[in-house]
Amino acid sequence: MLLIVLSLVSVIAACKTEETLKEEKWEDDSPFFTNEYGEMFGKEGSIGIIGLKTITESGQKWMWHFWGPDEISHKEWEVKAFKQGEEDSINPITFKDEKLSPRGTSINGHARSTVMFPSSGAWKLEVYIDEKYFDEIIVEVTQE
Repeated sequence: MLLIVLSLVSVIAACKTEETLKEEKWEDDSPFFTNEYGEMFGKEGSIGIIGLKTITESGQKWMWHFWGPDEISHKEWEVKAFKQGEEDSINPITFKDEKLSPRGTSINGHARSTVMFPSSGAWKLEVYIDEKYFDEIIVEVTQE
Protein backbone atom coordinates (compact mmCIF):
# COMPACT_ATOMS: atom_id res chain seq x y z
CA MET A 1 0.00 0.00 0.00
CA LEU A 2 2.81 2.38 0.92
CA LEU A 3 4.51 1.66 -2.40
CA ILE A 4 1.33 2.55 -4.31
CA VAL A 5 0.93 5.84 -2.40
CA LEU A 6 4.57 6.80 -3.02
CA SER A 7 4.21 5.97 -6.72
CA LEU A 8 1.11 8.17 -7.02
CA VAL A 9 2.82 11.05 -5.24
CA SER A 10 5.79 10.79 -7.63
CA VAL A 11 3.54 10.81 -10.70
CA ILE A 12 1.55 13.80 -9.43
CA ALA A 13 4.75 15.71 -8.62
CA ALA A 14 6.17 14.98 -12.08
CA CYS A 15 2.96 16.18 -13.76
CA LYS A 16 2.98 19.35 -11.67
CA THR A 17 6.59 20.09 -12.66
CA GLU A 18 5.77 19.54 -16.35
CA GLU A 19 2.71 21.83 -16.11
CA THR A 20 4.76 24.49 -14.32
CA LEU A 21 7.39 24.44 -17.09
CA LYS A 22 4.76 24.82 -19.80
CA GLU A 23 2.75 27.55 -18.03
CA GLU A 24 5.66 29.55 -16.65
CA LYS A 25 5.98 32.92 -18.41
CA TRP A 26 9.56 33.56 -19.32
CA GLU A 27 10.88 37.02 -20.00
CA ASP A 28 14.42 37.88 -20.96
CA ASP A 29 16.10 38.69 -17.63
CA SER A 30 19.55 39.22 -19.15
CA PRO A 31 19.88 42.94 -19.80
CA PHE A 32 23.01 44.49 -21.25
CA PHE A 33 25.40 46.18 -18.81
CA THR A 34 28.90 47.59 -19.06
CA ASN A 35 31.92 46.96 -16.88
CA GLU A 36 35.69 47.19 -17.23
CA TYR A 37 35.68 44.35 -19.82
CA GLY A 38 33.03 45.88 -22.07
CA GLU A 39 29.34 45.39 -22.74
CA MET A 40 27.81 42.14 -21.51
CA PHE A 41 24.38 40.67 -21.00
CA GLY A 42 23.28 38.53 -18.10
CA LYS A 43 23.01 39.13 -14.35
CA GLU A 44 25.52 41.68 -13.21
CA GLY A 45 27.49 40.24 -10.30
CA SER A 46 26.71 36.63 -11.25
CA ILE A 47 26.79 35.80 -14.99
CA GLY A 48 27.97 38.11 -17.77
CA ILE A 49 28.29 37.17 -21.43
CA ILE A 50 30.12 39.17 -24.08
CA GLY A 51 28.48 38.41 -27.42
CA LEU A 52 25.25 38.79 -29.34
CA LYS A 53 21.85 37.21 -28.69
CA THR A 54 21.46 36.76 -32.45
CA ILE A 55 22.80 33.36 -33.49
CA THR A 56 23.86 32.68 -37.08
CA GLU A 57 23.87 29.30 -38.79
CA SER A 58 27.56 28.93 -37.90
CA GLY A 59 26.98 29.79 -34.24
CA GLN A 60 27.87 32.77 -32.08
CA LYS A 61 30.94 33.36 -29.96
CA TRP A 62 30.19 34.07 -26.32
CA MET A 63 32.72 34.85 -23.60
CA TRP A 64 31.28 33.90 -20.23
CA HIS A 65 32.16 35.69 -16.97
CA PHE A 66 31.23 34.44 -13.50
CA TRP A 67 31.41 36.35 -10.28
CA GLY A 68 31.49 34.08 -7.26
CA PRO A 69 33.75 32.45 -4.71
CA ASP A 70 37.40 31.79 -5.49
CA GLU A 71 36.60 28.08 -5.58
CA ILE A 72 35.05 28.34 -9.07
CA SER A 73 38.42 29.16 -10.66
CA HIS A 74 39.97 26.31 -12.64
CA LYS A 75 36.79 24.21 -12.44
CA GLU A 76 34.90 22.53 -15.27
CA TRP A 77 31.58 24.09 -16.29
CA GLU A 78 28.56 23.30 -18.40
CA VAL A 79 25.30 24.86 -19.53
CA LYS A 80 21.89 23.24 -19.87
CA ALA A 81 19.43 25.15 -22.05
CA PHE A 82 15.66 24.73 -21.83
CA LYS A 83 13.35 26.29 -24.42
CA GLN A 84 10.16 27.78 -23.05
CA GLY A 85 7.38 25.20 -23.10
CA GLU A 86 9.69 22.22 -23.57
CA GLU A 87 10.85 19.68 -21.01
CA ASP A 88 14.14 18.44 -22.40
CA SER A 89 17.38 20.37 -22.19
CA ILE A 90 20.04 20.77 -24.84
CA ASN A 91 23.71 21.62 -24.63
CA PRO A 92 23.98 24.84 -26.68
CA ILE A 93 27.78 24.89 -26.55
CA THR A 94 29.64 23.53 -29.56
CA PHE A 95 33.09 24.68 -28.40
CA LYS A 96 34.34 25.89 -25.02
CA ASP A 97 37.33 26.31 -22.78
CA GLU A 98 36.92 23.28 -20.54
CA LYS A 99 38.00 25.02 -17.33
CA LEU A 100 37.26 28.48 -15.99
CA SER A 101 40.09 30.91 -15.39
CA PRO A 102 40.06 34.03 -13.23
CA ARG A 103 39.99 37.44 -14.89
CA GLY A 104 41.06 40.51 -12.98
CA THR A 105 40.31 40.82 -9.29
CA SER A 106 36.54 40.32 -9.26
CA ILE A 107 35.75 37.72 -11.95
CA ASN A 108 36.62 34.29 -10.60
CA GLY A 109 35.76 32.40 -13.74
CA HIS A 110 35.67 33.16 -17.43
CA ALA A 111 35.76 31.05 -20.58
CA ARG A 112 35.30 31.29 -24.33
CA SER A 113 32.62 29.37 -26.17
CA THR A 114 30.62 29.03 -29.35
CA VAL A 115 26.88 28.48 -28.94
CA MET A 116 24.13 27.27 -31.25
CA PHE A 117 20.40 27.00 -30.64
CA PRO A 118 17.99 25.04 -32.85
CA SER A 119 15.39 27.82 -32.87
CA SER A 120 14.56 31.36 -31.82
CA GLY A 121 12.74 32.00 -28.57
CA ALA A 122 13.15 32.26 -24.82
CA TRP A 123 15.84 29.94 -23.48
CA LYS A 124 16.65 29.34 -19.82
CA LEU A 125 20.39 28.80 -19.45
CA GLU A 126 21.34 26.91 -16.30
CA VAL A 127 25.04 27.08 -15.45
CA TYR A 128 26.76 24.31 -13.52
CA ILE A 129 30.30 24.66 -12.17
CA ASP A 130 32.03 21.52 -10.98
CA GLU A 131 28.67 19.72 -11.49
CA LYS A 132 26.92 22.04 -8.99
CA TYR A 133 24.17 24.50 -9.92
CA PHE A 134 25.59 28.04 -10.09
CA ASP A 135 22.85 30.32 -11.49
CA GLU A 136 20.57 30.80 -14.48
CA ILE A 137 19.42 33.45 -16.91
CA ILE A 138 16.67 33.65 -19.50
CA VAL A 139 17.78 34.88 -22.90
CA GLU A 140 15.60 35.73 -25.88
CA VAL A 141 17.61 34.21 -28.73
CA THR A 142 17.11 35.12 -32.38
CA GLN A 143 18.19 32.43 -34.83
CA GLU A 144 19.21 33.70 -38.27
